[in-house]
Amino acid sequence: MANSLRRSVPQINPSLDTPLNVDAPPSIYASSLTPELATAALNLPVEFLKQKQGLANKRLISHPVVMATIGIFLSTYLATQLTIPKNTSSSFAGYLYQIFLMNKKEVITALLFTLIAASFLFTLLSRVSDLYFRTQIDHIVKTKGEEIYGVNLNDVGVLTTEELKNKPKSFKDTLENTHIIVYRETPIALISMAKNNILSTADSLIMSISAVGSRRVYIKSGIIEDLFDWAMVRTRAISSSGNYGKSMKILTEVYSFDSEMKKILRSKGFVKVQSARVNENRILGGLFGIRKELWGVQFHYEKRD
Repeated sequence: MANSLRRSVPQINPSLDTPLNVDAPPSIYASSLTPELATAALNLPVEFLKQKQGLANKRLISHPVVMATIGIFLSTYLATQLTIPKNTSSSFAGYLYQIFLMNKKEVITALLFTLIAASFLFTLLSRVSDLYFRTQIDHIVKTKGEEIYGVNLNDVGVLTTEELKNKPKSFKDTLENTHIIVYRETPIALISMAKNNILSTADSLIMSISAVGSRRVYIKSGIIEDLFDWAMVRTRAISSSGNYGKSMKILTEVYSFDSEMKKILRSKGFVKVQSARVNENRILGGLFGIRKELWGVQFHYEKRD
C-alpha cells in the first residue's frame, strides 16, 4: 500500500489490508485532513482506484465484444469438427442431443479450448485495466496526493500542533476541504473537494470533488451518501463566507461502469452533465467504450442578514 510518507507525527492506523481492530472502542467520528491522517489520506484514494479497477474488469469480461469473440471461437471450432447426423430427429432438442452423442469428444475438446482461450483473454484484459489504473495510482503516490488535496501530504504529515496552528488560513482552509470518517480508530471513508477556479464566478460557487469513497465493505452502508451531504454543507459554508451569489454547484467525475456510484449520485440530486471516452487508453476508451462522466448538482440558499 502507498504508505511511504516521510513523517514524524504518529499516524492513525492507515492500513487497508488488515481488518478493523475489534479491541478498539466502537466509536466513529469525522475529521478534516490532519497530520495524523496524512498516510491514510494517501492510501484511501489508492484503494478507491483499486475498487474501480475491479469494476472495470467485470465490465470488460461481460462486454459484448468479449462475449462475441468467445462465441465466434467456439462456433468456428465446432463447425469444422462436428459430424452431422444423416437421420434427423423429430424434435429440435432430440436433434441436438443426437449431435452431442456423435460428437462427445469434439464438444468436450471445444469447451476446454474455449475455457483456455477465455482465461487468456480475461488475463490480457485485466492487464490492460491494470496498466491504466496503475498509472493513476503511481501519480498519486509520486505527488504525495497534492493533486487531490491541494497540499503535499509529506508536508502535512510532519507538522506539529504548534506548526499547524501557525500556518496561513488558506492552508488550514484547504485541509478543511477534506472530510475523513474514522471508525474504531481506522479511517474508512473520505471525500475531498476544492473550488473550481475556472468555472466559479462572482455569482456562482462551483466546487469539484477530487476523491470520494469508502472501504469496500461500507459502500452500501449509506456512508458515501453522508459524504455528499457534508460536501453540500461545506459548499454552503464556503459560499457564505465568501463573496459569491446564491447559486452553488458541486461536480464529480464517475466512470460509466460504476453503476453503484451513479445510483448514489442520483439519490443526492446529481445529474449527468457530460461524458467523454477515456482517452488515456485507446483499448478501454475506443474498443470497449468506457467513459468518464461528469455529474453535478446545483442548489441555492438564502443568506441571512
